[in-house]
Amino acid sequence: MHSSRVVLAMLAAMLLAGCAADRTARLDHVVGASCPKGPQPDLSLPRQSLPDDFVPVQVIRCHWDSRYLPGKGRWEVVIEEHANGPVDELMSELRRPSERSMFGRNCLMIEILVDYFVVVDSAGRVVLPDLPTGLCGGPFSSTLDALRGLPYRVDEQIPIRRIESEKAFRAGCGDKYTDVILTFSRLRAGTTQSQQARPMWNPAPKGLRVCAYRTLDKTAGSVEGKLESVRILKGGNLRNLLTALDSTPATDCPSDHTRFAVLSTGSREAYAELDGCHNLMRPDGTFGRLTPDAVRLLAD
Repeated sequence: MHSSRVVLAMLAAMLLAGCAADRTARLDHVVGASCPKGPQPDLSLPRQSLPDDFVPVQVIRCHWDSRYLPGKGRWEVVIEEHANGPVDELMSELRRPSERSMFGRNCLMIEILVDYFVVVDSAGRVVLPDLPTGLCGGPFSSTLDALRGLPYRVDEQIPIRRIESEKAFRAGCGDKYTDVILTFSRLRAGTTQSQQARPMWNPAPKGLRVCAYRTLDKTAGSVEGKLESVRILKGGNLRNLLTALDSTPATDCPSDHTRFAVLSTGSREAYAELDGCHNLMRPDGTFGRLTPDAVRLLAD
């Protein structure tokens, strides 16, 4: 009997040791002690409950944003921050049990976004922790407050991908832009509404940005143009163009062009073909055809 107890005790100890080893292995190298170097964190990464013996010494937080980088344009970046020292309040929140939903699903009207963060202990173990949730399936507000209230310091700002070139950023025009006239004409083939001359903007704008694009692959599902040039029109030049645009007659010419312009007042946009039929799409969605004067003023 005594020998049986010894054997059972040894087996139990081996099983516990194996479980502990497995548990430690699951924590090691699951995630890195840094921010993911991609457009967004991998949401499929497994989250874990904090082990009882886990005492964090650092919290690393990551959030994604768009920033202007001098000379390089506007980029999507990931900003990596860290907070050192005891984080007792956050740990208490992370160890808090979740509440069972009364509705069996997420009953929140909005989705609560939480910054990607990991906790690191003195042994270098890194955990992407589970977030306890309330009755509606969202994280507790007190947990988010504890996470946001830590004394973070920025480590680095990591460029991920360029959103807008330096030229486009300074010009106020995107590097690429949807060819709205061609796309709209395809979607509403034979049903585009043509209208006789009418005011484009009321009241008239005090400035107009003209972004010229060259249409790319017309066989693609979504046709885009690549930025070629930009002009800002004010004063007499703007008045002359507005007069010409307000005089555009109706059109029955099917859109087929290689270049187009986006005419922006800062709010409501119009679109003009710079070759082909020289059609105009007004801010209200109606179509006209540019007069020779309007074509010349847009080309100058």
